[in-house]
Amino acid sequence: MPSFFGNTVGIDLGLNAFYTDSNGNAVENPKYLRKSEKRLNKLQRRLSRRHQLGKPQSNNYHKARKQLGRANLKISRQRKDYAVKTARALIQSHDLVV
Repeated sequence: MPSFFGNTVGIDLGLNAFYTDSNGNAVENPKYLRKSEKRLNKLQRRLSRRHQLGKPQSNNYHKARKQLGRANLKISRQRKDYAVKTARALIQSHDLVV
């Protein structure tokens, strides 16, 4: 096995911090869900008010459902974007990531 000399770093994914590297640097978790909770709660309440048992759902119910889905999709895309960008920055700044 060839020996590797260069800028190496090990990372540990965690719950409190997004990751902590072997140099002791901790990168915090983004707060996308917490920032968007107010809007999500509003959209969920709107959807609940529009729902009627035993009847076909109205067009406004379907609109509210789509809005809630889009809001959740936006949050998931923000999380994925953050993960990809931090991974790319980590890879570009080090020769070997373990």
